[in-house]
Amino acid sequence: MSATSPLSPSRPSTALVVGGGVIGLACAHELGRAGLKVTVLERDRLGSGASRGNAGEVCPDIVEPLGSPGLTVKAVAGMLRPASPLWINPVPSARLWGFLARLGLHSTTRHYTAGAASLAALAEGTFALFEELEALGVHGEAAKNGFLFAYPSYEEAEHGLAALRRLGAPVTAGPPLTALALADLEPALGPAARAGFVVEHQWSLDPTRFVDSLARRLRADGATLVEGARVTAVHRAGGRTEVRTSAGTYGADVVVIAAGVWSREHLRGLGVDVDLVAGKGYSFAVPADEPPARLVHLGSAKAVLTPLGKRVRVAGTMEFDRDPDRFRQRRVDAIARAARPYLPGAEWERREQEWMGPRPMTPDGLPLIGPVPGRPGVFLATGHNMLGLMLAPATGRLIAGLVTGTADSTLAARFAPRRVARRARGVPR
Repeated sequence: MSATSPLSPSRPSTALVVGGGVIGLACAHELGRAGLKVTVLERDRLGSGASRGNAGEVCPDIVEPLGSPGLTVKAVAGMLRPASPLWINPVPSARLWGFLARLGLHSTTRHYTAGAASLAALAEGTFALFEELEALGVHGEAAKNGFLFAYPSYEEAEHGLAALRRLGAPVTAGPPLTALALADLEPALGPAARAGFVVEHQWSLDPTRFVDSLARRLRADGATLVEGARVTAVHRAGGRTEVRTSAGTYGADVVVIAAGVWSREHLRGLGVDVDLVAGKGYSFAVPADEPPARLVHLGSAKAVLTPLGKRVRVAGTMEFDRDPDRFRQRRVDAIARAARPYLPGAEWERREQEWMGPRPMTPDGLPLIGPVPGRPGVFLATGHNMLGLMLAPATGRLIAGLVTGTADSTLAARFAPRRVARRARGVPR
């Protein structure tokens, strides 16, 4: 791969990236640009997990952590309603309930404000990073015309607008749009949309196209991408880190674990545990001859409509469950019922591409990016909650900076894994 600057003799020259989702591929790209020879190990196929079926949002101006004030009340209410946008499996699980308790402790105004500021700092320059990738042929057919937020009442739109303005979002000037103005702006929306507003400058893209084009770029630059390589062990020996997989054993100077929610199990083999659980999201696509002109947030339905050619991806829900792989059809049905009144022109009986992705969630809503405590040469890049696609280029840049010693130390400290890392029980040092 071409390097932005040559490596000094003291720097590592080879890297393994465990996880071929969008975060792992972005890390591999930046490590390659820094001059390292990179191999990516993916347990399934590239982009599996939470990378392909999401809403495709690139919105650095409106980033926020999940743990907002009032979340605990919503979570308790959602347990009693399986169709709730936020649902928690009530079957007892000590690890899950412990995580949710810590999430509740972070759901305060102080933690929320600090978390939003940290995410905004990481996302700074995101559009420029995506444009750099576009210049290299890595793209997701991005639409760059902002987001429309639609609500069933003017009062709800006012509340949503005020919340985004507190984040400093570049919202269209003036009060919320009325139903008539909303219909003129976006004819594809149905009568359920009675008020709304536009957030300018944000992008939406096709995650599958983006992942596939990034993988092609990596291969063209000389990276090795191995699919079907399920990791069985990670260990340090002789100044190098070895990763044993179902496809063979690989070694490198440094290893970046970017395996989403499965990163926790890989770290446990190293004697380290991190506070990470799956927050599952669902999506599907419906054909639409006249899709919306831009990405649409359905504020009260807690769903997103992303136009992808003659189809609209409908995404939403947050499901906390012990099993990261279990698909629940009723969750898809609930999203469809909530979103259908807003898009009457779609062919809702022809739902396709039904998908579930286990998003890696942290209790403070911030990703885990940086060296694994007490494990030289091992780095972590996961826990991006619902922001993995958008934060992938910035994460890759930060990881490459940490590996080569050029990272912004102040920024890196905000996301250091040591804040949630502890010794794994039952695993020797």
